[in-house]
Amino acid sequence: MRRTRRARIGTALALTAAGALALTACGGGVSDSGGEAGGGAAAGEYVEASSGELNLYTWSDYYPEELVKKFTEDTGITLNVDYYDSNESLEAKLRASDGAGYDVVVPTDYMVEILKNDGLLLEFDASSLPNGGNIEDDFMDVYFDEGRKYSTPYLYGTTSFAYDTEVIDEELTSWADYFDPPESAGKVGTMNDQSEVVNSALRVTGGEFCTTDGAELQAAQDLLVDFKPRVATINSDGILERLANGEQAMAMIWNGAAHRAMQERPSLRYVYPEEGIALWQDNFTIPVGAQNVDQAKTFLNWMLDPENMAVAVNYQAYASGVEGTQELMDPELADSEAIVIPEDYELAKPVRPCNNEEMTNYTKIFETFKG
Repeated sequence: MRRTRRARIGTALALTAAGALALTACGGGVSDSGGEAGGGAAAGEYVEASSGELNLYTWSDYYPEELVKKFTEDTGITLNVDYYDSNESLEAKLRASDGAGYDVVVPTDYMVEILKNDGLLLEFDASSLPNGGNIEDDFMDVYFDEGRKYSTPYLYGTTSFAYDTEVIDEELTSWADYFDPPESAGKVGTMNDQSEVVNSALRVTGGEFCTTDGAELQAAQDLLVDFKPRVATINSDGILERLANGEQAMAMIWNGAAHRAMQERPSLRYVYPEEGIALWQDNFTIPVGAQNVDQAKTFLNWMLDPENMAVAVNYQAYASGVEGTQELMDPELADSEAIVIPEDYELAKPVRPCNNEEMTNYTKIFETFKG
């Protein structure tokens, strides 16, 4: 196991969090009931469910059908899966229902922080789960949920760009290269994601993330306006396919999607830019209005078994903060340059969300870029 690399990633996710908390695990019996609904208070001790149902709300194409079947076979619990396309869609659904309607949801790091701070997630304490000890130490004290009282890790990855080395002769090593692509790149692809695009531009111009400084914002906007004539698509869907089939020679992309594209077109290269890249993590959480809490905690505990989590790792081509999953990775995944962050690369770090005022500035820049 590449412990040094994974520890460094975990430390980055922790940001300025305090030291690990000393938490005590609890035992439990077997339950056929739905368990206690949330109501805002911490849930009771772990009680393993052996029947009933569980309603999972997750990203599109983000949970393997193999695991849906296996979970029911292993636990006797029927797993129903529904899908959303963004953290904001998830947030809107939970706010509209006061945290009811689903038993497990899968927010990204910053959204965990938002939802828990607004009382929409159930406190249950990951260390109280029998498999809670499988969470790697450096993934316990993360900035968005110190001590893992509201979440367990699912998958993590990075956002950068990839290019086709058979089409583009130049070696590209930076976001500056991406925003000023060589002529051989043709027209390139970017994401329909204002945070990722504007933050990447700020990396090049030297501005701070979430800045309100007019000069810094103008510099990022100018860079994007100059970049626009070189852009073929502003679309987060279909990036993998466009790179894999040769429709585009360069595009902003998530590392797991880049890995899958590279399987079809080996000449693609995933870049670790000298200005840094965003490191993100998706997590399992229980909404405060969940009706099947025992089943939800049974699911979270089951997913902390490395053999189960490894199925998701290999299916999605992302890594996990669960001990033992790396040894179970498919060999081509464990050796992938898109998945395995280089040992000497220290610039993959999480990015905190902007507040409303700061995000308004981003929106203006991005709409100018798109327009």
